[in-house]
Amino acid sequence: MAFTGIAAILLPEGKTNHKTLGLPVPIYADSNSSIKPNTKQAKILIETDVFIWDEAPMAPKYALEIMDRLLRDLTKIEKPFGGKILLLGGDFRQLLPVRKNGTRSECVSLSIKYSNLWGLFETFILHRNMRADADELDFAKYLLDIGEGKLCDENDNMEFPEEFIIETDLVQEVYGTLIEQNRFQEVSSSAILSARNADVDELNKEVVEMLDPSTEKLYTSIDSAIDGEALQELITQEYLNSLNPPSLPPHELCLRKNTVVMLIRNLSKNEGLCNGTRLLVIGLLNNSLQCKILTGDKKGEIVFIHRILLYNEENYPFTLARRQFPVKIAFAMTVNKSQGQTFEKVGLDLRKDVFNHGQMYVACSRVKRPSALKIYLGKQRQNAKVKNYVYKEILQ
Repeated sequence: MAFTGIAAILLPEGKTNHKTLGLPVPIYADSNSSIKPNTKQAKILIETDVFIWDEAPMAPKYALEIMDRLLRDLTKIEKPFGGKILLLGGDFRQLLPVRKNGTRSECVSLSIKYSNLWGLFETFILHRNMRADADELDFAKYLLDIGEGKLCDENDNMEFPEEFIIETDLVQEVYGTLIEQNRFQEVSSSAILSARNADVDELNKEVVEMLDPSTEKLYTSIDSAIDGEALQELITQEYLNSLNPPSLPPHELCLRKNTVVMLIRNLSKNEGLCNGTRLLVIGLLNNSLQCKILTGDKKGEIVFIHRILLYNEENYPFTLARRQFPVKIAFAMTVNKSQGQTFEKVGLDLRKDVFNHGQMYVACSRVKRPSALKIYLGKQRQNAKVKNYVYKEILQ
């Protein structure tokens, strides 16, 4: 199992922690599992001897503690995790649990390393990089140095060697030739990474403009506000349509044939349709998108994506309900969304700095060789120094 859908589909028969353990969304210190005794799910957990949890450092410590309480309750055995064996896998150089507007100390304290249960685990360290090619061991070592902050000065700044830096347009560098030559299989194995959603949206629009305009189709959502009765008379349809929270697709979804999109909801684990799954749009129908799956064990299969009702409860004094295809354009994506994926080519947009632990390491380590990584610093920077935040306390 894994904490995110995209990490789970990369595992044989993988499931998310939320599905396996009945974890709520979001998770708080006093949250509990939704799994009840004497149910099918409970029986499966009781009969399981070993749990393997991948990408564990991404999960808040509360998820680990809920699992402990759940297994004790179901097995009636007052031992850690009900006496079950739990194998955690992951890299603390990568992203930590997300805490909105959290300080450094708050984000670190949310880590599983700061759970009272952490002391029960024995640590084993993997010394061989399984992603880097065998003849690129120097690159693998360089990535570890980034992840451990060894290349940073006292102000968290680092510089990349010139071999990685490009001064030409990032979109053209990554996608220009591939799209011109209709090499869409290679397009789908490339990505532009940026730290911020606004920059990702801008980059995606640029790439879509390079596709065949005769195939363009615009899909508009149906929006409404709920749970905000006192504001109903003040909320106009135009205002709702203008909202673009990161957790929802846009009101106007403009697609062309061969657009790469990413699911932003878990639809069907069995069909390989999880939050984070990348798809290639091959057919634009009135009420569905015909897509080819690009990631996971269902790679290459053809699926149809339909509109669903999605909700956003953050940032507004009401719940925004939007009926739209649960996808976002994904030629470019945030660094956080890229964790767990491997690409043949990555363009890293560093016009603006990363802002959190692990982001630089995750971005650079999505490729297997140095020639596959291209970094664009933009024309506004005064020098080649960029931020690389590494919370050393989490690596100790």
